[in-house]
Amino acid sequence: MDILGRLLPQAKLLDNHQLIDPVATVYERGMPEYQGLRKYIVGILDSIAKSKSLKDITWIFTDSQSSDEVGAAAVADYIHAAQTKGASVVSVILTCDQEENVRRVLSEQRGKTKLDNVDVLLGIRQEEDLYRFGGKAELELDVTRMSAVAAAHEIADFVTKAAHVARG
Repeated sequence: MDILGRLLPQAKLLDNHQLIDPVATVYERGMPEYQGLRKYIVGILDSIAKSKSLKDITWIFTDSQSSDEVGAAAVADYIHAAQTKGASVVSVILTCDQEENVRRVLSEQRGKTKLDNVDVLLGIRQEEDLYRFGGKAELELDVTRMSAVAAAHEIADFVTKAAHVARG
C-alpha cells in the first residue's frame, strides 16, 4: 500500500487479514464459527460507512471471494457498506500464472494466516470461480511479470478514472 498510498493520498488500505487474523487465532478456517466472523467484519464496515470523520477517505479493501453462496454473501457486506457511505464499488482483480502463484504462496514473506498450502491453492485455482462484480468499474490485472510499482500505477489510474465516471 505504500506505493498506492502515495498515488492515492486520500486512500486507506484495510487488508482482509487485518480483519480476520484476530478471529483466526481462535478458529480455523474449516470451523463453522470461522464464518461467523463476518458479523465482526460487518460491524467494522458499518462503522467506516457511517463515520463522519472518514467520509472523505477512499477505502481499499483486499479480499478474495468465491462466487458461491458464502463468497457472494461476503461481497454483499462490502456493497452494503459502500451504499451506506454513498460510494461506488471499484473492483480490481489481480491475477498471476500458476507458477508465480505457487512461488508467492511459498514465500517466507507471506503472513502467517495467509494460504501457504500449495495443494489447497491448486484446488482453488481448478475448482473455484472467483467472484466478479463485472461492469466498467472492474479491472482485471495480470501481475505475473509486473512490478509492484507498475501495478500500483495501473490501479491508481483505474480507480481515479472510475471515481470520475461515478461522479458523473
